[in-house]
Amino acid sequence: MSSPETSGMTSLDRIVTVARKELTDTLRDRRTMLVTLLTAIAAGPIFFALILNMAASQAEKARELKLPVIGAGNAPALIAFLKRQQVSIEAAPADYEAKIRSGDLDVVLVIAADFETDVAAGKAVTVRMVYDRSRDRARAAIESAESLLRAYNGQWGTQRLLLRGIAPQVAAPLEVQGIDLATPQQSGALILFLVAYYGLFASLMGSIAVALDATAGERERGSLEPLLATPLSTLQLAIGKWLAIGAFDLLVVLLTLAGFYLMLNFAPLPAIGVPFLFGGAELTRFVAILLPLVLLLPAVLLYVGLRGRTLKEAQSNVSALVFVVSMVPVVQLFLQKKEPAWLLWVPVSGQYTLLTRALRGDGIAGTDWLQSAALPLLLTIVALAAAARLLRREDVFAGR
Repeated sequence: MSSPETSGMTSLDRIVTVARKELTDTLRDRRTMLVTLLTAIAAGPIFFALILNMAASQAEKARELKLPVIGAGNAPALIAFLKRQQVSIEAAPADYEAKIRSGDLDVVLVIAADFETDVAAGKAVTVRMVYDRSRDRARAAIESAESLLRAYNGQWGTQRLLLRGIAPQVAAPLEVQGIDLATPQQSGALILFLVAYYGLFASLMGSIAVALDATAGERERGSLEPLLATPLSTLQLAIGKWLAIGAFDLLVVLLTLAGFYLMLNFAPLPAIGVPFLFGGAELTRFVAILLPLVLLLPAVLLYVGLRGRTLKEAQSNVSALVFVVSMVPVVQLFLQKKEPAWLLWVPVSGQYTLLTRALRGDGIAGTDWLQSAALPLLLTIVALAAAARLLRREDVFAGR
């Protein structure tokens, strides 16, 4: 039965009351709240800083190449060339293959004893590079050594032609000049993919705990059914819970992006050759792009949480949603063709597409944002209506 106070409340007042109640319950669980918020602020930036340090370490390894060599005395001209390129030459151990397999060495250059004899005879000579390309940290050294040997090969071939009175252009008639139209910001967009990915992921992770607690959690505690004894319609109850979940989700997204903003603008990060432009304008664009997902995902999680008979079942159902949201950006990243225009209409794909445009510094038309927001807003309404319908079913409370 309704009291005189509650019966005089408007629909909006009742929705706000439910939202306030859910937010109060969330804030009361201080440990969960602090873990969620601190993770949002720190986890992404820390992970990003580690990636930057790894990239800087690889670049440093390529610049300061230490190359173990077997048979260095067999090719003095080659060794002199490598030293002029600031390569540190050292003797390779006898068990170099075992050390490469164990990761103690990245690459070893092996020069045959008949190197100079073949050179004097005008023959083609062979040097062997021994490495294990499956080790990620070794790739920078491998690629640097390969590049230097190709450069020496080209220089050597040019000198042979000149000695025979042949212009080098005869053997290489095509001169390729690369013109890179990418701006410095666009050149760093692949690394900044992590910012877009983590911001996108935060819009989902920020609402999972609150949504499950407000649905399956409340049902297991027995506090969900009494809410319907109040003068609330099931739609008002669903909207009130959705507003609370969405507000917390928006807070998590803002803190996540703020963490990236502070790190990229004020933290002493290693320089890897590209500027990381993530200022106030990019932060604002990110929030605007992610807003449709901040509205959609809490509504979907509300429905998923009500569908699960237990908290464990609801968590299992949510894992499928987490997998989809986390995989969509990865699939788009590895697409080998231009993204079709219709992807803007697809939830998650549309937001990821616009986030990558924002990181590249490209303009985003208002119509593009409307396209990316149209279906998420429609699905939000559908999910809320479906959640309200579930709340009218008795088996939802019985756990059957």
